[in-house]
Amino acid sequence: MAKRWKPAEITYLKRYASKRQLSELAERFKTDSKTVEAKLAEVGVAARDMVAARSFADDPNVQLFERAVKATYQKKWREAAKMLEQVRRRTDLSSLAEQAHRFLMVCEDRLTTKEPTVDPFLEAVFLRNRGELDRALQVCLRSGRASKDQRFAYLAAAIHAAQGDHAKAAKFLGKAIEADSRNRVVATRDEDFDSLRSDPDFSSLFVAS
Repeated sequence: MAKRWKPAEITYLKRYASKRQLSELAERFKTDSKTVEAKLAEVGVAARDMVAARSFADDPNVQLFERAVKATYQKKWREAAKMLEQVRRRTDLSSLAEQAHRFLMVCEDRLTTKEPTVDPFLEAVFLRNRGELDRALQVCLRSGRASKDQRFAYLAAAIHAAQGDHAKAAKFLGKAIEADSRNRVVATRDEDFDSLRSDPDFSSLFVAS
């Protein structure tokens, strides 16, 4: 049965869609992503992750990023890492730089280990990119990964921030920064932390001491 949109729901979409991801809007309105996407197109607005996708399409570095991701599938870690580092340094899109950073951490980890197992961090990144935030968070927190590994800590922080839980986002981002100060630099450009940066209780996280 097709969803009947209430005037208040349409007003919400027009006002807040660009600040929410498609999956979050679908959950709020108790429907599926395709239904929400169709209504967004009808009213002439786009969800946050849809805007990011459009920006990616116009960025000259996106093809290099796609080649790098393909290289990770083929386990060409060194080749992928080189391309990802180029994307991270050259792009002006914070969302693309963030994705490159996440995949780069996977490559750096694989270059320092010979374990032939599936990388759970890569799994968490893929789940997060598909909008499955709860499942991605479960992977990050399983067996205390986010408390032991700065990659999982950073990703857990980004997910909590996207869900609006500033306290937990700050907790895990602090762990990630403590383990690797480069995470502070990346976080200052990461759109996932926009709301956290504007929160006076946690803005100090983004300022080097």
